Amino acid sequence: MITPGTGTVILAGGRMDTTPTVSEADLVIAADSGYDHAMERSISVDILIGDLDSISPAGLQHARDNGVTIEEHPRDKDDTDLELAIRAAIVREATTISIYGGEGGRLGHLLGVALSTTQPGLASTDIAWHTATGIVRTATRDHGVAFQTSIGQLVTLLPVGDAHGVTTTGLRWSLDNVTLERGTSRGVSNESVSNHVTITVSNGAVLVIQEGTEIE
Repeated sequence: MITPGTGTVILAGGRMDTTPTVSEADLVIAADSGYDHAMERSISVDILIGDLDSISPAGLQHARDNGVTIEEHPRDKDDTDLELAIRAAIVREATTISIYGGEGGRLGHLLGVALSTTQPGLASTDIAWHTATGIVRTATRDHGVAFQTSIGQLVTLLPVGDAHGVTTTGLRWSLDNVTLERGTSRGVSNESVSNHVTITVSNGAVLVIQEGTEIE
């Protein structure tokens, strides 16, 4: 039986150019071919989820041989494998979700990964997509974003729809209870002036991109 986990790591398919940090994870979920990344890196997986159309035969057999919980879905589905993995984490009461993989490939796929971090069920969850060129987080009305960074690092804010009451600290061009309308570039390429940055939103959602080499 898998117990609810507060700290969840999701391994997505596609290219994985970062090394997943799983030592403190309560739960590790592989989305389809994300299991192959886990197998290559000797990472133990609790749940394999998806339509299983891209995982290698060796990976699928490895999961079966090692008693991994497998949740197979039909190919004709409305959700991507990553969305299924995120929802599986939410059902299991995850309070933090770290996503690795999903890099490279089609532009539509990349944008889909970023937008998957904004789905409604994640309103109170600390979620981050770790890539080789930065970290993507989501600030919502119910959950702001706070992170440590180096001074001078670029930080971009992209509203998902209209975002109201956007307030920041630690950025060169600070925002104080402003509205970022959809399509605006006002939040692009801001710059940290502190080692601690925060972003809060009173209504709506904002993608927060900590650009450059990944810094924890």
